[in-house]
Amino acid sequence: SDVVFLHQGGLKSTDNVGTYMGNIWETVYLSGVAAGRMTQSNKLGYVAAIPIPQVLLNINAFTLGVRSVKPEATVSAVFTGSWCDPGIQAQAANTLIDQGADVLTQHQDCTKTVIETAESRGAMSVGYHADGSDQAPNGWITAPIWDWGDIFVKMAQTANDGQFDGSVYDGRYRLGVESGVVKLAPFGDNVPQAVRDEVTRLQADIVSGSVHPFNADIKDQAGETKFQAGKAPTIEELETMDFFVEGVIGSIPR
Repeated sequence: SDVVFLHQGGLKSTDNVGTYMGNIWETVYLSGVAAGRMTQSNKLGYVAAIPIPQVLLNINAFTLGVRSVKPEATVSAVFTGSWCDPGIQAQAANTLIDQGADVLTQHQDCTKTVIETAESRGAMSVGYHADGSDQAPNGWITAPIWDWGDIFVKMAQTANDGQFDGSVYDGRYRLGVESGVVKLAPFGDNVPQAVRDEVTRLQADIVSGSVHPFNADIKDQAGETKFQAGKAPTIEELETMDFFVEGVIGSIPR
């Protein structure tokens, strides 16, 4: 075919359909480390949208980041059932704060409500998708964000050159921190320099490959081992994730 389609976050491909995605779970993990350093209550909240594997992956990555520095901390995950419903988001955020969460994060397409609700209640926040620091001058920590420019050019050039082959692995772009597709937003003014330095060093370790958030002994909520240290899971294993790791409070709607 002369026409190539590329599906963001898709898991299937054909001769002229491919997929691409940034490994944003890497910077979600880093934001979890920052959040773990900032929490006082050791209770954090996650306002999630729909329980697809990539959302579960982000919740787990954030929790692993938090618990790497605060092993006793927990992350309460709630699902709104929508990618953008400010009313439900505000309700979820307030409920989590009422339950003791002093840091909120999210996987939503519209992110302003959760950030502003946290700020109004004196809680801290980790954003998603984009820098929301202007919405939370006091409580902003950071956010995992996207920068698609280079990969869009690369994909278009590959297709234009007739080099796209559609295979599930070779034709699929999955790029992490090393590529610049996924990044961390600037830290909030109230994030101590020591926390900034720690997260920045850890980001360099992810780029070098010396740290992989899921290359560890990782158990689910029931205590069953899902991944083992020394054997990093594949992108496909991560993007088909169907469980919560230890430390997440909440259940996956089935």
